[in-house]
Amino acid sequence: TQTYTRTDITTVGGSGSSGLTLAKTVRNVTQGGTAGTSNQARPGDTLEYIITYTNNSNAPITQIVINDSTPSFTRHVSATCGALPANLLPPCNITQPAVNGTGAYQWAIPTGSLAPGQSGTVTFTVTVQP
Repeated sequence: TQTYTRTDITTVGGSGSSGLTLAKTVRNVTQGGTAGTSNQARPGDTLEYIITYTNNSNAPITQIVINDSTPSFTRHVSATCGALPANLLPPCNITQPAVNGTGAYQWAIPTGSLAPGQSGTVTFTVTVQP
């Protein structure tokens, strides 16, 4: 049996800086794990990546676009926008790979604004390959 271990910490901006902060966690859905910055998986396991975006500035942020990609050794299953915080209006446009494919993700929330202190999430799910 082969086990993959990967630490994937993605943080953009600092909690004390102005602007949008992104923090990425992963959860092994198959093994019932909790979300964190490090996780283990076996071929066939399903992983859920959660990107939390937060407005740490003193002003609203508009036209939010978040980019990521499938990790190596995985294949795309699905992607979602999560519940949008107040003042961010649907649609949340998602560009994603084909099911069982690899490649880039993009979540674009072009309408409304993210108020200071507000946060939301986007997610994508992948399957670990042998």
